Amino acid sequence: MVLIRMRWLLPCIPFFCASSAALAQTGSSMTDALTLHEAIARSASANPELKAFEYVLSAQDGRTLQAGLKPNPELVVDMEDVLGTGERRGFSGAQTTIALHQKFERGEAQARIAAARAGHRALDAELHEKRLDVSAETARRFARILSDQARMQLMQEAIHLAKQSLAAAQVRVQAAKAPEAELARAAAQLARAELDYEDSEHEWLTAKHQLAALWGASQPDFASAIGSMANLPKLASFDQYSVRIDANPSVQKFKIEFALRQTELRLAEQRRKPAWELNAGVRRFEQGNDFAGVVGIRMPLTWNDHGQGQTATAQANLAKVDADRQATQVTLLAHLFSLYQELAHALHVIKKLDTEVLPRMRDALEQTEYAYTRGRYSYLELLSAQRELLEISVAKIQAESDALRYAIEIDRVIGEVPGTAHAVTQLSAAHVDVERAAKAAHTPPQSHETEK
Repeated sequence: MVLIRMRWLLPCIPFFCASSAALAQTGSSMTDALTLHEAIARSASANPELKAFEYVLSAQDGRTLQAGLKPNPELVVDMEDVLGTGERRGFSGAQTTIALHQKFERGEAQARIAAARAGHRALDAELHEKRLDVSAETARRFARILSDQARMQLMQEAIHLAKQSLAAAQVRVQAAKAPEAELARAAAQLARAELDYEDSEHEWLTAKHQLAALWGASQPDFASAIGSMANLPKLASFDQYSVRIDANPSVQKFKIEFALRQTELRLAEQRRKPAWELNAGVRRFEQGNDFAGVVGIRMPLTWNDHGQGQTATAQANLAKVDADRQATQVTLLAHLFSLYQELAHALHVIKKLDTEVLPRMRDALEQTEYAYTRGRYSYLELLSAQRELLEISVAKIQAESDALRYAIEIDRVIGEVPGTAHAVTQLSAAHVDVERAAKAAHTPPQSHETEK
């Protein structure tokens, strides 16, 4: 069932088991453009935090191994009746005992192993959550690149409008229909538009570095991100999201933690049966040069301390798991509802801007340009119309960016690997437009004579 009607690029299991060979091939050289699928796969394979967590798992493997080892036997050598007086002078009456001392655990080893294995499963669940966090952060940074690319395109359109205005102002000034100051304002507006483009480009370059850092790269190994902000997610009912809250790793971890607390309780109860210690050996008597066997057993008497405190602590920790799970579910549901409302509002804003505001602002700019070329409107009125259209266009890009971000966060809350189909649509158009904008923005402005 597709809840946001967004085609997820990378299902969980293939994502977590990505082929190292395929990833090495995609990351071996600079790529022209990067898809969200490739970005998430690279982060999953080479993220520094995930690599560091592998040592945590290895350490837990060591603890599990240690938990299953039996206590070592002890060699005990005793000498009695030595260095005394009379017949016991020196070593003449000594008794020398050589014995092996072995501790026999009564089920504690099995309880320790079960607790260590449960701890490993808890760490596996934590690793799953960390992978999901990394994929979500990858999607966020990828979405920022798409947003910056959209802004670069918009700023390039603003440069184009400024150049047209400069050409129109030159015509009016040459025809003595406008003062020289109007031409100066138009030239200044073009310079400002070019600065705005440069600001957007700097933010885009920063976003690329931040994305590449997720797979440990010091420099971006891709030219741009493939995607379009135009394809928007579609909302299902809130109930279709809320029923999937149990798939959130934070909720799933409580099931594993419950099993871990159960093993800790069994281990605490097992300690009510302390280990027995057995001694067996041989004793030599110096007088008569005789030998005799020695056998002994030590059994702790748990009359006072039989682990009551440890058992009570383990029982309380076990009961606390369910309370924590309920609290987490309530918090996640509240957060999910907030994200749902924000996404619904962002989609409403986009629709309103697309259907009502932007078309009218474009018409208004067209009419203003027409009136300006005929001397009915001043340059300030033309500039105002251009700025209003630009501001609305920026607001639409921001709303699209917000919608994508909220969709990513909803996926994270319901335990899905973020990734949307609209991040890979219109591949050629998105890439070519950005490259064309980058080249055009650095093209020197035409001379007044040329524009004329």
